[in-house]
Amino acid sequence: MVVSDTVVQLSLSCSDLRVRDRLSHSDPMCVVYMKCGVRGNWTEVGRTETVSNTGDPEWVKSFNINFHFHEKQELRFCVYDIDDKDGDLSGQDNLGSVECSLAQILAKHKMSLFLSPYRSEPGDCGVLFVRGVEMSDGTRDKVTLDLTAQNLDKKDLFSESDPFYLIYRNEDDGSDTLVYRSEWIKDTASPDWKPVTLDCAKLCLGDWSRKLRLEVFDWDGDGSHDFIGDYTTCMDELAQAEDFQILQFDVVNQKKKDKKGDSYVNSGQIIVKAVKIEQDSSFLDFVRGGLKINLVVAVDMTASNIGVGQQYGGLHQVGTRSGDNVYTTAIRTVGDILQDYDYDKRILGLGFGAKLDGSGVSHCFPLNGNSRDPYCSGVEGLLSNYRNTLDSVSPCEPTRYSEVLQFVLEDIVRATSEVEYTVVLMITDGGVSDFRETKDVLVKMSSHPISVVLVGVGEGDMSSLVKLDSDRARLCSGDIQAERDIVQFVELKKFLPAGSLDPAEFRHELEPSEAKLKLARAVLMEIPRQVTEFMRKAGIGPRVPDIPTFTEDFDSKFGL
Repeated sequence: MVVSDTVVQLSLSCSDLRVRDRLSHSDPMCVVYMKCGVRGNWTEVGRTETVSNTGDPEWVKSFNINFHFHEKQELRFCVYDIDDKDGDLSGQDNLGSVECSLAQILAKHKMSLFLSPYRSEPGDCGVLFVRGVEMSDGTRDKVTLDLTAQNLDKKDLFSESDPFYLIYRNEDDGSDTLVYRSEWIKDTASPDWKPVTLDCAKLCLGDWSRKLRLEVFDWDGDGSHDFIGDYTTCMDELAQAEDFQILQFDVVNQKKKDKKGDSYVNSGQIIVKAVKIEQDSSFLDFVRGGLKINLVVAVDMTASNIGVGQQYGGLHQVGTRSGDNVYTTAIRTVGDILQDYDYDKRILGLGFGAKLDGSGVSHCFPLNGNSRDPYCSGVEGLLSNYRNTLDSVSPCEPTRYSEVLQFVLEDIVRATSEVEYTVVLMITDGGVSDFRETKDVLVKMSSHPISVVLVGVGEGDMSSLVKLDSDRARLCSGDIQAERDIVQFVELKKFLPAGSLDPAEFRHELEPSEAKLKLARAVLMEIPRQVTEFMRKAGIGPRVPDIPTFTEDFDSKFGL
């Protein structure tokens, strides 16, 4: 599934708008803007129609927006009382405006937003309701066909036929494309073929009215299969069998019919015993169902970050102009996006590879200093805790990842639910010294709702991080394979202006914004796929009423 190609439809309505006209209600219209581009400009998406004389408009016009998980897509809604239709908004009365992100709308499915400015308290000048729905083209549906046949023509001299069938999809240019070939069943006029499951994308391109042709043949070992007959149908017709209504279609051999005339009835019948249609759930289906994404940030505070040969005073040095460094850049880039999917905005912040208060080296400690409640309040709280920690620890060696990952795994096992998924952002300068132990923990993590993003900063050795990403082969711990691919490695310097790690270089408005956009895409592009893959393997469906779960008992659902 490619979430960047997902289209979301926004529908708008309002209630209790202010009255700006003397003798009637307002005539409201809403203008939608989106902040896009690396400079963060607001661009108009479109305008609703004007609804006359009402304080509670429900607009018919909706807006389709391409959803990008890796971007923070800000939206602004401005409501006007329209007195003329010349298109100039400066002459219209402003009834209020409000901003939110597209991710916030999708996480709640429907949002109530107070228009501002308000008189004395939020809501007293009107409320805007925004509903976001993913536009599905039907190509993700999966169709299971259970077919049999009866009284098929005999094509062999001393035995019945050995029948199999083909399914062809009709194309827009009139040609046909083979989409399925069944097994052949020996010596029978009434074959019972195995059920087959096909993607709607392959079967009919998501178009249920598209013609499908079923051809039945008698199999011959030399490949000269004898044509028995065919039938043309479509998914709309086949779907009638979804409620376990048996369908029967005549298989017709047109040459035989032309030869026999009115005496010809058919060359047998295809019987559709059952059709099962399931929607292959998308990432947004789980978001609509209440999916909460937890963010864990682990920061490498080992001595190699400020070691000999390290430029710019160390990777943790904060730039005087920007107030950022490579660590804060990575935290902001990922955190600003993911926190919109987390209702309580609590981020687990951890550090590793340093001494605290004169004690021994700790390879896992809370950035906020509170071991009982190691969670930070949002991205800004995390960054504040990170900066405070820099002044209170002594960087050490070696660089170990396994303790931090094991702590996260144990925390997730204790607290997770079916509607939670955790993304671990580990920012490091490389050089892992506990490679085997780290692999062991990552393999264990692969059977849990976790993704791990390794962001490499600095000029250190990143070869171990590349191996942990393991794009070409499944990550292994001894003879145990990872259940799925959960690790993504990104090298930060490839996304910064001219590859520079000097915070002082983050001075041109265009360059850091463009760098952050590219970094976010690289870091987060695999997360939606990893979420849906885990849910599918675990048999967990989105908690949305109109989408059946993967393990649902259809007989029970429909009372059969």
